[in-house]
Amino acid sequence: MNQSIHTLPGVPPKDTVTLRCPRLGHQINFLYCRYENNGRPCFKTLDCWHPYFNVHAYLKDKLSPQDFEAVFLSEKKPKIQSLFDLIEQAKNRTQK
Repeated sequence: MNQSIHTLPGVPPKDTVTLRCPRLGHQINFLYCRYENNGRPCFKTLDCWHPYFNVHAYLKDKLSPQDFEAVFLSEKKPKIQSLFDLIEQAKNRTQK
């Protein structure tokens, strides 16, 4: 799709519209993307849905500024650091 973001519709597609999720490897709809991260959108939502509608404007309107920043603008931990954190949490749970 070769449209300017300003000409894209500002409304998400119906739930019957799906795309292939790069993280899960199968088809999902926008509703799933909006809530899969503990009630917040997946951090990839802007990347995945921007060709289909003005997802940035939509989510800026629907999320609090703090949630938008936390999901899309904050610096993410490297994957290896996240794994080490999860291992440490698991160790702490088993030691109690």
